[in-house]
Amino acid sequence: MRKKLGKSNGKKDGIVKKAMDVFRKSSENEKRKKDMRKLEKKSKPKGYRAKKLGAFTFWMLFLFMLFIVFVNVFSSSGSSNAGNEGDNLQVNKALAAEGVEFSKGFVAEYFTWNNGNEDRAQRKIKLSYYLPEKLSDLAATGDKKWSSKILRENIHLKEVEDLGDNRARVIFQVKINFENPTGKEKKENDKKTEDEPVVPENIETVKYISVPIVYNDEESRFAVYELPSFTYMSEESVEKSVESETEGLKPINDGSMQNIRAFLETFFEAYANDAKDKLTYIVEDPKHQNGLNKTMDFVSLKNTEIFEGKKVSEKIVRTDVVLAEPNTGIEFISTYILVLVEKEMRYTVLFINNKQYIDELKDKKKAEAEIEKGMEVEEDNQDQNHDIESDQVDENDTENE
Repeated sequence: MRKKLGKSNGKKDGIVKKAMDVFRKSSENEKRKKDMRKLEKKSKPKGYRAKKLGAFTFWMLFLFMLFIVFVNVFSSSGSSNAGNEGDNLQVNKALAAEGVEFSKGFVAEYFTWNNGNEDRAQRKIKLSYYLPEKLSDLAATGDKKWSSKILRENIHLKEVEDLGDNRARVIFQVKINFENPTGKEKKENDKKTEDEPVVPENIETVKYISVPIVYNDEESRFAVYELPSFTYMSEESVEKSVESETEGLKPINDGSMQNIRAFLETFFEAYANDAKDKLTYIVEDPKHQNGLNKTMDFVSLKNTEIFEGKKVSEKIVRTDVVLAEPNTGIEFISTYILVLVEKEMRYTVLFINNKQYIDELKDKKKAEAEIEKGMEVEEDNQDQNHDIESDQVDENDTENE
């Protein structure tokens, strides 16, 4: 009995001893890991976490900026089309060309009248197609002495102001001719002028008129909802310097300039005279393959500038072309912007006066500049971090000494 109890107690003591050994080993492992973490922390230089956080923040901002640039470059046309589709649902119909023509018709009637009450009645009827009844009565105020006449070609659109809610204000410059059939008044008891024939008096004047119009969706028609008002617009000359489409492009001044100028001479001679079937070999732009169809003669080139294109094989050319009217020989100077592409040692015209190509090129250059700037910032950050680490190593060496 005692032997059995001794054996059982011995087994229990062995189990307890093994458990204590396992516990001691696990404690030692935990202590060792803890010591290793402390050593790792000590080995890291000061500012290590700040450096990592700074690098992470920079790359996040850089990728976000790059994403925005690429979205603008490659999705601008798609987004604008989508935006236009949405805008069409809320478009102001008073701004349409039909609204401008309606306003122009009203102005022509508004400034046309003859003397007499009968003419006033007819004029009121004509104005009622444009104005509400009460307003047409007020607008049909002629003059007992003067008649008025205006030609549609003397009504020039100057501005269209968007008022919202299918309303707009259309401003015209008008040249009006007023006529007094009885001529100038003669002085009383003036024998010299009594026998002179009556010469109608004519006065030509320029005015600016503002016409408020509205488009009625229910009736599907335009109307002038208030009487027009006179205004004035300063006719000033255009500023001396207006940015050209090629502004900001990188110019080319190498050996290719002479070959390009020679090609331009040949091209514009063909562009003025050749038929479409010939021009298709040198003009890839389908909008301009008809050329000038002999309506103008090519004379010479002036002020030719050459710029880099999207690809190495592509060049942008801005040139002033002297063209002459065939029947009279009168010369005109026209500016053309061409995109040339070199294929198999010869040039062809990819586009003529294509602003979209130049805009895409500028966007591409802008994106490349942003990327290059970001890389420069990253290099500067790396240099600064390297300097900080070097300073910290020096400090640690000094402390150890």
